[in-house]
Amino acid sequence: MVRQAPANLDLHSKEESEKFYDGRYARQGGFLTSEYMAEWDEGKKQRIFDLIRKLNLPAAGEALDFGCGSGVLTELIREALPGYRVYGTDLSHQALDKARERYPQCTFFHTSEAGSSTKKFDFLFTHHVLEHVYDMQAVAAEITRYMQPASTMLHILPCGNEGSFEYNLCLLRKNGINPEKGGAFFFEDEGHVRRLKTVEVNNIFSKYNYKLVEDYYSEQHLGAVNWITQSNPLLVLKMVNPLYGRNVKAKMELLKVGVLLVGLNLLRMPITLTKRINLSQHKGWKPYLLYAASLLLYPLAYPIDRYVRQAAAAEWRTRQKEGNGSEMYLVYSRAGSDA
Repeated sequence: MVRQAPANLDLHSKEESEKFYDGRYARQGGFLTSEYMAEWDEGKKQRIFDLIRKLNLPAAGEALDFGCGSGVLTELIREALPGYRVYGTDLSHQALDKARERYPQCTFFHTSEAGSSTKKFDFLFTHHVLEHVYDMQAVAAEITRYMQPASTMLHILPCGNEGSFEYNLCLLRKNGINPEKGGAFFFEDEGHVRRLKTVEVNNIFSKYNYKLVEDYYSEQHLGAVNWITQSNPLLVLKMVNPLYGRNVKAKMELLKVGVLLVGLNLLRMPITLTKRINLSQHKGWKPYLLYAASLLLYPLAYPIDRYVRQAAAAEWRTRQKEGNGSEMYLVYSRAGSDA
């Protein structure tokens, strides 16, 4: 569930950001909740693995997962690039402690460690980091200081380009897109301080002579329906609440979309609950009772869930170059003479 940030929280402060994310990573998973950023959907991980393999990087080198969290995708990079030494860095000590314990074949360091800024990498990766960082310009400078003169970066982040399902949903709402929060959409996680467009990311990294060489987009429509209808029902209701429509026509459209999304959310719930219970660290009779109830409805939910997932996967295969997605995968490269 997306929570509202405390009124006095300033995630544009590096110190407050560090405390905020240390708190998040310190929390353990509970009943129907997973540990923060402890795992990712297998389909998403396969997509990232395939994209990294397509980058035509040198056979050997050093790679950095910037904003690595607890290291799930750092390990994925190591698997995708077997000839590389793979590192992860983060501002959360709690996240790094977990990463070191779980993925000992990777090397992890805190962003403030002495000597860390002198290390140079051939490939840098971020996954849903740039929308969180306290100061985009300062962090872009920090990122590029880590890079070899000839190097490649892959940044995956929410997309603020016009035309996605989520963007159009925001247009139906009062204050659906928040200009005071860098264009963030109204339903986003409290830790998001911006939502960038492709051209904005290009402008940021072009200052350091990086050129966009490949761009991919997901969740134009069906991918968004897929993730939304797997979410907490309270989030779904928040997203489609017709009371917040900009006008009568928008309220009616939100009501119509809401019937579809809430209906799919309920129909897929047995599958969603089963997966969450399997991942949950909570032990007790409640998960088992809910698990048994979910299994009874599993035969009805499974074909619906499978259809939505397959439709989202097909959208990625056929529309990944269309810029109206709500998630973007941006590949930047710099030749040695450009540095």
